[in-house]
Amino acid sequence: MTINDIEVDEINDIGQSQVVDCQICCQPILVTIYDRHGEFEIMAEMENE
Repeated sequence: MTINDIEVDEINDIGQSQVVDCQICCQPILVTIYDRHGEFEIMAEMENE
């Protein structure tokens, strides 16, 4: 299993969606970051889904 690293800005990224390139296959990924009771929840899906 290969892991993608995603840097999260606690002030600006919460509640936002952004498109990032996969570090493995270079395809765009839609990443949405939520604050769930003080913990980050990160949803990632292929941009074209």
